[in-house]
Amino acid sequence: MKTALTNILVDPIDLRPLRLKAFEFTPEEVIAGTLETGNGAVYAVRNGIPRLVVTEDVGQLQTSSIFAFKWRKRETFDSEASRARAARWCVEKYGFQTLEDWAGYFAGRQKIADIGCGCGFSSSLWLLTPQWDGRAMWVGVDISEAIDVARERLGDLPNTHFVQGDALSLPFPDGSFDTIFSEGVLHHTPSTRTALLSCARLLAPGGEFHFYVYRRKSPIREFTDDYVRQEIAGLSDEDAWEAMRPLTELGRALAEADTVVELRRDIAVLGIPAGRYDIQRLFYWHFAKAFWDPDLSLEENVHINFDWYRPHFCHRHHAGDIREWCAEAGMDIRWFHEQESGYSVRAVKR
Repeated sequence: MKTALTNILVDPIDLRPLRLKAFEFTPEEVIAGTLETGNGAVYAVRNGIPRLVVTEDVGQLQTSSIFAFKWRKRETFDSEASRARAARWCVEKYGFQTLEDWAGYFAGRQKIADIGCGCGFSSSLWLLTPQWDGRAMWVGVDISEAIDVARERLGDLPNTHFVQGDALSLPFPDGSFDTIFSEGVLHHTPSTRTALLSCARLLAPGGEFHFYVYRRKSPIREFTDDYVRQEIAGLSDEDAWEAMRPLTELGRALAEADTVVELRRDIAVLGIPAGRYDIQRLFYWHFAKAFWDPDLSLEENVHINFDWYRPHFCHRHHAGDIREWCAEAGMDIRWFHEQESGYSVRAVKR
């Protein structure tokens, strides 16, 4: 834990200042120690990371466990093909022209918090570019021990910092950051709205919040999503991963069928618009998520399906919900990208 991070941390419960006691340290950072408040609260610093999660919510703890499991499987997400796919998607949905433009935007900010960073995958798409020179401060926050994987992957980059913390109880004062980034995270908390408001609290006036949340799908897809999630809820993470394998293979079989279906009329009772559909995409968007990308390995495809079905919390929303919550948080929406999967937003704090 570097000094610059110590200076902006507070108690996640009452936002009181924290006092550091260092037990093991180098000239650059504290490796082990405690952070203490005047009211007796004590938080550990372990492996160079302050541990500031206080939740006892069962769903939150399940989220923490499964994302730690998933992000430790580095061979299932960190390939060149996987990173290229994710970068293309993020650049498009957040309204940038190129990866260089996206990276340059963040490099030109002052203090960035990646809330729910996991292993730092999404931020790494621009942190691991020549544009990142460390003039800006990047703080990765995650509820799970995936934050240790983030430190392993990104800790050698200049001005990067790591906190194990909860999006609903963030350990920073109001207005601490000029940029918040939260890619596909807020809907994995007990309340997307509460998480959004919690993050927005950290923004200084004029600061920007970039986030992505899931969209509600057609009725059969919604039913299947919840049914499969419930069916695997009692499994171990390893067995749930294996349960995703035949589903992923179904996605591959449908893609390899290379068949187009034409629906001449809307099927209003199923929420399916008229149009021409690749059979795999028709099944994917309207019946069950069975993701398949031929550019990725089988395990990388399984990872994406596991990411969807395994978390206890996986809220889906309407566009009106997102606009209402941004207004409630005192933010003006500057960019709103809507696609079948979800909404990508750039909002500015008033």
